[in-house]
Formats: sequence, C-alpha cells, structure tokens
Amino acid sequence: MTSTNAAPSTIEYAWHAHVTVPGEGPAFAHGTVAAPASFCWDRVTREVAAWLRSQGSTVQLADIHLILAPNAGKAV
Repeated sequence: MTSTNAAPSTIEYAWHAHVTVPGEGPAFAHGTVAAPASFCWDRVTREVAAWLRSQGSTVQLADIHLILAPNAGKAV
C-alpha cells in the first residue's frame, strides 16, 4: 500500500522579533523559515536567533515569536 498523505519533511513558520541593530538601535524584524519537521519549537527559535545574530543584530530568545505558517512563501 502506498500513502499519498506523506508527512512533509519541513514545516514553515512566520516569525517576528524585536532586535537591536548596532548603530541604529531597536528594530522590528520579521520573515519566514522552513525547518525540518523533526525540529522542536525551541530549536526553530534558536535557528532564527542564530541567523539574526549572523546579520549583526542582538536578540534574546524571548523576543522571537513563531507562528505556524503552512503557506509561508507561497503565492495564494
């Protein structure tokens, strides 16, 4: 038997965060991310934080908010 309802390998999230940008001050950042389905909520939050920090922003994990967004990044 073959299932056509296979679980997706990734889950999409929309996120927003309050960050601090050096030389600019406080800012609001937002975006979308697709993460492996095996990642827990905390892991996705840490991945978003790591990306924001790699872009030069300062952010606390508590300032990142995730929203499940199954159609993120897709034209509807």
